[in-house]
Amino acid sequence: MSSLIAMGAGGAATVTTMYLYVGVRGKNKITIDDDQVPFWAFGIGLLAANAGTAFQQLSGIGEQLGASLQGNAALGDWQTGATAAVLTIAVFGFKPRPWKDALCGAIAPSLYASAGGFWAIPASVLSGVLNSFIG
Repeated sequence: MSSLIAMGAGGAATVTTMYLYVGVRGKNKITIDDDQVPFWAFGIGLLAANAGTAFQQLSGIGEQLGASLQGNAALGDWQTGATAAVLTIAVFGFKPRPWKDALCGAIAPSLYASAGGFWAIPASVLSGVLNSFIG
């Protein structure tokens, strides 16, 4: 066994997604509070970056969001770090909403990684830790 939990990135992303779905509904034995959703979704986004083609679309959303804002002439000089900051404010500045927080949290790792610098630190460190556990 090459890892602590031999699941693989695709298996772990699927399991985590199912856990989040069941937990957010709140009518089951597993419960996830609304304010915890972004953290679970961020983990899904980290796992999705290393998973198969079914999850590769998730990381593409973050990259497309950054590219669309950078390509907008009305915004002037817009860098990917600004998109990462807006996304972070959207998650933690508004009231917790599972649908918003799940989407924003899941696309955040790819957006943070493409922004680089300070933004890439959480994604790269946590991705390394997760991958060492799931193999």
